[in-house]
Amino acid sequence: MNAVDQVRGFGAPPWRRLVRAELHRLTAPPAVRRVAAGLPLLVLAFGLSKLFTHSPDTGPALREADARYQEFIEQAARTGMPTGSIGPDSFFDDPRYLMESLSFGDLRTVLLGLCAAATVFGIVSGGADWASRVMLTLTAAEPGRARLFLTRGVLVGSLSMAATALCGLLLVPCLLLAAHLRGSTGGLDAAYWAVLVSQFLRGIVLVGLLALLGYSLTVLTRHVPAALAIAFLYLAGAGRVFGGRGPRLAEYDMDGLTFAVLNEKPVIPMAESDCISGPGCAATHVDLTAFDGFTGILLYLLPVLILALWRSTRTDVG
Repeated sequence: MNAVDQVRGFGAPPWRRLVRAELHRLTAPPAVRRVAAGLPLLVLAFGLSKLFTHSPDTGPALREADARYQEFIEQAARTGMPTGSIGPDSFFDDPRYLMESLSFGDLRTVLLGLCAAATVFGIVSGGADWASRVMLTLTAAEPGRARLFLTRGVLVGSLSMAATALCGLLLVPCLLLAAHLRGSTGGLDAAYWAVLVSQFLRGIVLVGLLALLGYSLTVLTRHVPAALAIAFLYLAGAGRVFGGRGPRLAEYDMDGLTFAVLNEKPVIPMAESDCISGPGCAATHVDLTAFDGFTGILLYLLPVLILALWRSTRTDVG
């Protein structure tokens, strides 16, 4: 079988050749290559910045805590406000980098940034060929449109997950170095590493799912600006749409779901929680587990994915 036969639709290129061709097509744009090269550098810079934003010297922080506590006591004496069990420790802002408590938040910050980058990568990857009309040639050479759609979708998700794994493996040693030189590595037992690895692995899967969501959204719309507009309009309006619709629905916007997936702490039942406000408190109050988070994200992804597959296989590409 020659290339002419394939273009005429009498056969399709072998799957391995299709994967190689699509992998090259996805990574060929200069912008994608620049971002791929820049992400590890940004993660390294973020991790190493902890060396400069933390200090092992707790003396100034202790003195500031004592001064703030004295101000509080004086104000409480003037107003008759009870002080309860509040002491100087309540005003102490530890300048050290404590790996046991701070690493989870730093890893979550990096993973959320990669989630946003993966979504944009999926949108651009799914829509570039529609904008340039290259899709006409691709579907001629690959008559199995479902195979083309699924192959590219798997590659988009896999590349995003691989980049996330690399960034995480670069980040953790930087945080360990910061903790060793500017703080403490105490408490890094087997339970700690189990929780950190679990958060990291959940983040890798989350990034892959959001990349696939962005890809499916662009294949469905066949227009990169339209897909980007939908994503940004959702982010801008989700709070108004979901807010005030009941305790569980209010946290099924993407912010609440991603927090639930990346939450390293056990979920506390509402009756036992003393949390007052903030996205973390809301997720805790409604008992959103990581499983709930993934379930909610799949509720977003699957309808868009199915519609995108239907449109890419059942309608004209012209």
